[in-house]
This record gives sequence, structure tokens and C-alpha cells, in this order.
Amino acid sequence: KDPSVRYLTLTEVLAESPRSRVAREARAAIPAGPRVRALLKGQRRDGGFGVHPYSKWRGAFWRLVSLVELAIPPHHPTALAALEEVLGWLTSPERNRSIRAREWTGPTARERGGHALAVACRLGVRDSRVRSLVDSILRSQWPDGGWNCDPRPTVIHSSFHETIGPLWGLIEYTKATEDHTAREAADR
Repeated sequence: KDPSVRYLTLTEVLAESPRSRVAREARAAIPAGPRVRALLKGQRRDGGFGVHPYSKWRGAFWRLVSLVELAIPPHHPTALAALEEVLGWLTSPERNRSIRAREWTGPTARERGGHALAVACRLGVRDSRVRSLVDSILRSQWPDGGWNCDPRPTVIHSSFHETIGPLWGLIEYTKATEDHTAREAADR
């Protein structure tokens, strides 16, 4: 039996309080579960996995999204190590200069930044890098309330796909900080 499935069934389906003894025990067992162990297999000392952080399904970015969806406990050391690699990549000055040079904020400020923001909040990280993701997401919101990374001037509306990540991130940030600006942007 997978402890992630047990915990999520208890809390999301059966409405057991996450603070109850049975839910706390289930959550504490999640890091030893087969899905979490598989996601963390091959992690290196630097927190990465030997590939670019955004490498589809193999890099730290996508593994972290899965780990938090499987309810890995906040402050889990190996998840935090992977998050360090992702935040380092997303907030690096070199990367941000490259993005500004193209006059395009790209998915960093939207899908990637939103997912990373949600992951950071669920893992209990709320430092200046996390706030910079929030600020980037807020600055890049389209007039219709969503987000889009398409730089073509003919594009006049946001993209559902590019909106899901920022929306998730802003909701998690609001839960973690009670930031009303983030909540208002999510509501828009």
C-alpha cells in the first residue's frame, strides 16, 4: 500500500483532519513510499538529477510537482534540495538577463514560475526568491485575468494551459501567507 494514497484518501476523500493521529502517521510514512522513492531515485548531492532542472519528467522541476501532489511533508530535506536547484535556475541573474534581452517573460513567469511557487509553498519555503516568483506572476497577468507566454502581437487572450500554473501558485501562496494581492490576482 502506498502511504501517499492512504494519506490523500484519508484527508481528501474521507475528510479526516490532517492533524489527526491517523493522518499524521500516514503522512510521516510518505517519504518511504514506492512512488516517492522512485521520484527521488538518482538524486545527487547538489539536489539535482544530472539533467537540466526542467528536463521533462526527469529533472527536479517535474519531480517536485509530483512529490507535492503526492503530499510529501513540508521541509523534507531531499525535496528541499531539489527545490534549491529549481529556484536557483528560475531566479538566476543570467537567466533573467537573457529573458529581458528578448523582451519576453516567457513561461518562467507563468507556468514554470507558478508551479515552482506552489511547490515552494507546500514545502514551507517563503524566501525572497519565492516572493520574486509572485511578483513576476503578478506583473505578467493579462487583462482577461489569465496568463500567456505567446509573444506574437496577434495573440489577444490568455491561455488555459499557461494559466493553470500561476493560478495554482498564487492559491498556494495565499494559503501560506494570506497575501491578499495574490488572492485578488487568482480571483481575477
